[in-house]
Amino acid sequence: QVAKEYIRSMKESKKSKGRRQPLSKLPRHHPLLVKDCISDDEASEQLTPEEEAEETEAWAKPLSQLWQNRPPNFEAEKEYNQTMAQQSPYCAVCMLFQTYQAECGGSSQSSGETPAGVDGRIRTKPLIPEMCFTATGCSTDLNLSTPYLEEDGTSVLITCKNCHVCVHASCYGVSPDKATEDWMCSRCTENALEEDCCLCSLRGGALQRANDDKWVHVMCAVGVLEAKFVNIAERSPIDVGKIPLQRFRLKCIFCKKRRKRVAGCCVQCSHGRCPTSFHVSCAQAAGVMMQPDDWPFVVFITCFRHKTPSQAERAKAALQDLSPGQIVISKHKNGRFYQCEVVSLAKETFYEVNFDDGSFSDNLYPEDIVSRDCLQLGPPAEGEVVQVRWTDGQVYGAKFVASHAIQMYQVQN
Repeated sequence: QVAKEYIRSMKESKKSKGRRQPLSKLPRHHPLLVKDCISDDEASEQLTPEEEAEETEAWAKPLSQLWQNRPPNFEAEKEYNQTMAQQSPYCAVCMLFQTYQAECGGSSQSSGETPAGVDGRIRTKPLIPEMCFTATGCSTDLNLSTPYLEEDGTSVLITCKNCHVCVHASCYGVSPDKATEDWMCSRCTENALEEDCCLCSLRGGALQRANDDKWVHVMCAVGVLEAKFVNIAERSPIDVGKIPLQRFRLKCIFCKKRRKRVAGCCVQCSHGRCPTSFHVSCAQAAGVMMQPDDWPFVVFITCFRHKTPSQAERAKAALQDLSPGQIVISKHKNGRFYQCEVVSLAKETFYEVNFDDGSFSDNLYPEDIVSRDCLQLGPPAEGEVVQVRWTDGQVYGAKFVASHAIQMYQVQN
């Protein structure tokens, strides 16, 4: 009798412990996967103090308390958001193109203060073209987006009173009547303080709700090609359902040694078939070059292996000026290099403008601007509205950005 009771108890114990697994399932970190509780894998990934290694890379040190495999730390998020709000470009969404801005000789303010506002409200020009938020890149979408920009192309900077994240009203989709001193971001408004971005490994920054009850960094949504803004004007919700599963299986070169498992969604270097992959937020923090591109690939990414010297670095490396008669190696438009002789030197002036449809050009001649006699009067003021005659003969509206003097060389082989 005792033996029968023992066998029956063993069967009941085995039955209570058994679990049926689905035949097929999404990757455990896929944003469409609903989680009722923390998984065994996630629990095992939480690092103990003894397992935590001291961070040695400079870019990652400020992020030590923001990795999603660590316990939530809202105070660390607020401190990080405040720090980023004091660094150009000041907006948590425009940070995507921070390295590109620095390489192009943008604002040199890096900490301590933000630009002054005439009415006590700070306004700067967003770095993210409106085209990056649209579903098709066509003029109809751009006209419907109503990006809340001022006439001079600037947008007011607003700060969440709870988490201290700072964004352009246009980048986060906040209408002027809501851009007040007591404004709160969507995440804080819904008291979702422990929700993280489902596309990356980091906390902090500006998040919007996804269409699957998850949350996404606006910056990550801009950087991931297949993520779409359902309501373009409000930048929310964000549709992540069409992102290929392959993206969720890629390993980020920056955080794979800081996490025990693959998490989030990675993007890849845009050069050829370069396989280098990384999360958008990790790449931004590490200083990977990301810049606006033509539709449909609205963000062009350059990994460190494909990074070329900046204009400033090239100028510094030029130990001597070229002169007529000098023998040089030059690159032909066919991609090949040839030995040539310098025939003549000249400086050309090119104008940079942002067109009303969200595109831009940085190689206009002064005479291409038809609303002003630039050859006689010089370049327009920064932000001035101009009319540009394009190569198709049509005239388009734009805002003037800058004038660039470029050294040109004529060579022959």
